[in-house]
Amino acid sequence: MKTCKTVSMCTPLEEAQGTHVFNILGYNKHRGMGHDDNSYIRSGVFVVGDHDWVIRFFPDGYKGEGQDYISVYLELLCIAELRASCDMRLVDQCTGISYSMHKTGPRIFRSSDISRFAPLTPIFIRRSEIEGSVYLRDDRLTIECIVTVFKRPHVTETKSYPKIDMPPPDMTDHVAKLLEEKEGFDVSFIVGGEMIEAHRFVLAMRSPVLKA
Repeated sequence: MKTCKTVSMCTPLEEAQGTHVFNILGYNKHRGMGHDDNSYIRSGVFVVGDHDWVIRFFPDGYKGEGQDYISVYLELLCIAELRASCDMRLVDQCTGISYSMHKTGPRIFRSSDISRFAPLTPIFIRRSEIEGSVYLRDDRLTIECIVTVFKRPHVTETKSYPKIDMPPPDMTDHVAKLLEEKEGFDVSFIVGGEMIEAHRFVLAMRSPVLKA
């Protein structure tokens, strides 16, 4: 029975990544906005992977269980469906170093439904943890969002699987016979005043030094 073996390969394409920094000045002056759908401050629009994004910041948290927290969301603004991830961070106002508060792994963002938001939870960080912390200095809070947009992977065309010919089982016999007949020498060198001839491939098999 004749059989065949084929192969194809999947490789990721380049990713598009961008970071947006949203400075909230006068943090405490934004308190008391409420917890409903319109109680947020929106960042300026920024572009990553040719798509428009914004950050939504709810100073009093968003509804239900989020009321003791601040709520922060990334939102896909343009009409699209794509695969992306994001890392929502807060910046230490003393050192300028940002720390991750919530990571969303690669998933589908659809502008037509709730999946356009990330994370899908109103719980970001408790307001009590912000007050007096390194994240709030001079009434300033800084949110940093790292967005990565993934393109569709590239798949190669199907090809025949490379065939590797196995050496014949009597190969050692052929090599031994070749050495006995002393024919086809293609390298020579002098050792102790005596000329020595040999096969280049045999030397390479026996020693990495001689191979070099």
